[in-house]
Amino acid sequence: MGRDSESNGEMIVKANRLVQAKMPLSKLEHRVVGALISQLKKGDDEFGQQKLYIKDLMEKSSVASQNLYSLAKSICGSLLEKKIEIKRKEDGKRVYKGISLMDSCEYREGDAYIEARFNDSMEPFLLQLKKRFTMYEAGHFLPLNSTYSMRIYELLKMREDISILRISIEELRDILGVEDSYSSFSQLKYHVISKAQEEIEEKTDISFTYDVERQGRSAERLKFFIHRSEEEETDTPKMEDRTQAPNIDVMDLFLSDLRQEEIDNLERETLENLHQEAAEKVEREEPHGSKALKQSLTLQRMKTLWENR
Repeated sequence: MGRDSESNGEMIVKANRLVQAKMPLSKLEHRVVGALISQLKKGDDEFGQQKLYIKDLMEKSSVASQNLYSLAKSICGSLLEKKIEIKRKEDGKRVYKGISLMDSCEYREGDAYIEARFNDSMEPFLLQLKKRFTMYEAGHFLPLNSTYSMRIYELLKMREDISILRISIEELRDILGVEDSYSSFSQLKYHVISKAQEEIEEKTDISFTYDVERQGRSAERLKFFIHRSEEEETDTPKMEDRTQAPNIDVMDLFLSDLRQEEIDNLERETLENLHQEAAEKVEREEPHGSKALKQSLTLQRMKTLWENR
């Protein structure tokens, strides 16, 4: 995958760890950072000074300001204070890493642009990405009017290839920065998830539905089902028409039993190979079985192959 798009405009490419990180940015700051990332080239091995034209930013963000110096100063000052927070587990132990986002940000009165440079510590998350990265069009991301829509859109694009994202509500709250807001799930659903669902469907190349997984009466996890828009699907065979691709029901059930860490490390090719091997084995064993039987047996074989890998 490259960063250049012949027909779809500028692309934003981030390591999955960055997509899953906590990034306490405002809507405008997300747009600035997204626009700067979209300027990076596939072959870049270090960050240089980048220019972001204020007029373009204002047009894309619907920002009105008569004092460009004050606006630019505010943007630069705020970005220089921001950090990303990456949380992961190593050998069963929690690891926290905080990284300053920007190294410098400058605006000269009378210039038409901000000049900025990412912190060198951001290189593993933005440059020379070979695997486990997420790519999407800036033209879909930048017009979103809610930081929640922006972050949920990124998370969904990260798992678009397997059409499902399973995430704990606690982790989602942390990524969105709402640990202390919308205390009940019903509030989170109304103020965050439902509004993001509406805006993402209206303005981007995907939409989503979701199920709530509960423990007793308490909502514990969300299972997002990711759907490409009709325009995006016109040149892509539907899942059931691709004989070598997993049937969506089998894939859904298989993924539902995996931990999120396993899903994070599961690539589409691995999933398809796993399904193909299981399906071929079932076809040899039950050549005259019904479709439902074959799907059920394929799921069982996939689980066995996964456990014995």
